[in-house]
Amino acid sequence: MKKATKKKIKDETLDWIYAIIYALIFGTIIRLYVFETMMVPTPSMVPTIQVYDRLFVEKVTYEFAEPNRGSIVVFWTPFVDIRAQQQLRAFDRFMDFFAPAKFEGHVKYVKRLVGKPGDTLRLVPVGETFWEDIKNGEIQNTPDWLNFIINYYESVDYIPSQIKNKVSKLEINGEILPEFENIYYLRDAIFEDPKFFDYIAYPDKYSYEIATSDLFFMYKDNFTGRLIPAKPTIEWYKEMRDTLLFTDFYENELSKLDLPSLIFKDEEGLVNVKIPEGYYFFMGDNTLESQDSRFFGFVPVENVIGTTFLRIYPFDRFGKI
Repeated sequence: MKKATKKKIKDETLDWIYAIIYALIFGTIIRLYVFETMMVPTPSMVPTIQVYDRLFVEKVTYEFAEPNRGSIVVFWTPFVDIRAQQQLRAFDRFMDFFAPAKFEGHVKYVKRLVGKPGDTLRLVPVGETFWEDIKNGEIQNTPDWLNFIINYYESVDYIPSQIKNKVSKLEINGEILPEFENIYYLRDAIFEDPKFFDYIAYPDKYSYEIATSDLFFMYKDNFTGRLIPAKPTIEWYKEMRDTLLFTDFYENELSKLDLPSLIFKDEEGLVNVKIPEGYYFFMGDNTLESQDSRFFGFVPVENVIGTTFLRIYPFDRFGKI
């Protein structure tokens, strides 16, 4: 082989190596500061975001402005979610390798921002008029999860009152804001019992309170299609504690806050949740199947990653969210 030919091959090989190195460098910079991706493993934001949707997350906007109430936000969990970690694909694990060290082992959640620092939240039952309006066809834009409950019981008239009483509107600082006018939530977890976070962190310590609490959840069994009302047992709290490593989160974050002054029942018997400085409160639209701030509490502002920008998979649903 001629010397000139060898030199040409060598130069072209080096050019390709440099190109790959540059691509990796710039790709890493873009990943760290501009965009990243996430796969959504849960149905908490259905129908807006479906299970296993892969999203592009834009990170620049929230470097210069805080998210608005009602915005769909991607954030790092303030705890280690072992179950969610197990659902990550190899690509997601590789991309999370570039995450800040303090979030090692944490995963990304996508929820709607409902509370900002200084806000006071209440979930207020919709009342009997609401159910009459649904029965008479005067309310059409009910969410999928509520339609599931109605269809499950075959008629509004057959829905048990204890379940009806959980369906609520979100009140922020004493009013229902326009962006939440057509969004409904289940009054669950911390909005039923102000000590809920303590129960998860220390279930053995609060075994009596857990046993005597009136709190109950509704579970949608996706295998049988059944709706299951159930009172959480001490074993359930222990599983939550161990799955989310919640005691560590409680002691590192929540214990530093004056929780009794932030979470309390008012004269109407409704739980008020006041958002402390430096924290946000998130909830999922599909409230029946959403593990959100009702269940794990406040999220530090610094955990926010960005906003959903584009759905890139599945291809038949490609497009802006």
